[in-house]
Amino acid sequence: MPDLPAITLAVAVCTRDRPEQLERLLESIVRQGCKPAEVLVIDNAPSTDRSERMVCQHFPTYRYIQEPAPGLDFARNRALQEAKADVVAFIDDDAVAAHDWVEVMINVFSQSRRIAVCTGRIDALSLEHEGARLFEATGGFRCGDLRIHLPPGAGPKPPGMPRPLVAWSIGVGFGASLAVRRAVVLELGGFDEALDMGAVLPGGGDQDIIWRTLEAGYEVVYEPRVRVLHEHRRELHDTELQILGHGRALIAMLTKFMRVAPWRRKLPIIVFLAWRLIKPFVRLLRRAVGKDPLPARLLWRLAGHTWRGLGEYPAARRLSAARAAAARGHAARPI
Repeated sequence: MPDLPAITLAVAVCTRDRPEQLERLLESIVRQGCKPAEVLVIDNAPSTDRSERMVCQHFPTYRYIQEPAPGLDFARNRALQEAKADVVAFIDDDAVAAHDWVEVMINVFSQSRRIAVCTGRIDALSLEHEGARLFEATGGFRCGDLRIHLPPGAGPKPPGMPRPLVAWSIGVGFGASLAVRRAVVLELGGFDEALDMGAVLPGGGDQDIIWRTLEAGYEVVYEPRVRVLHEHRRELHDTELQILGHGRALIAMLTKFMRVAPWRRKLPIIVFLAWRLIKPFVRLLRRAVGKDPLPARLLWRLAGHTWRGLGEYPAARRLSAARAAAARGHAARPI
């Protein structure tokens, strides 16, 4: 290891109305061999006080914080503001962390000051239900068994065929297990609150921050030894909605990339965006010969949601601004 200052790490759990899964996750944090410097539970616009009561009763040393603006990236940014540690490690409330999850992430960040993001391996907690099996059949959260160090050239050669940096950004990890160097992400303006807003744009905030980190000249590491188990959606209908929403959010995010990227880097994004727009139709052809796990009816719907994503980001930005203003107004009311 290089002679770098010791890394402090905070665990941040963004949750809403899932106290049973949250308790299971927090128990896995208690069992960590290397203890985090702090644990923050960010309750995002909860409809009940069940999670608050559970945390206060069973995990009194953990910090419980309410974030009134609905949206995962509002909660993530609140965690960045509240945390005091060098690194903030986000994990989904329906996941379970391996006993060395914290330790391995600290080791990754200790290797270089340039490493700003670390993602990890996410496997299914159970394949008992049909929805979970479909999600895994479409790829799930898998990123492989080999370490990936981006950008290409920062570490060993990335596995597989050469691809543009924007493609690596959406395939090198997911927010269910995502650690960031706090100062870097705050410098970049935090997570994009127009993404990850539930049914509006259900995804994109994790890949967006990975891409922005790489664009800013920092490094991203996918480390398969950083392991969590994730409880996928049980019902087939819910998984189908998740697949459709993620397809729409991906295109919305790519339209944002195309708008904000410097001119000299727009072409790879445009080419990749075009590929993602035609990909559902390619999958329909593969389905016709039995080589795609999704049924044709769902692939047709995915094509529609994909193209809808072209116009979704501006509307999502307006909605996120309205939610932020409403949350500020709520906080300013006298008690």
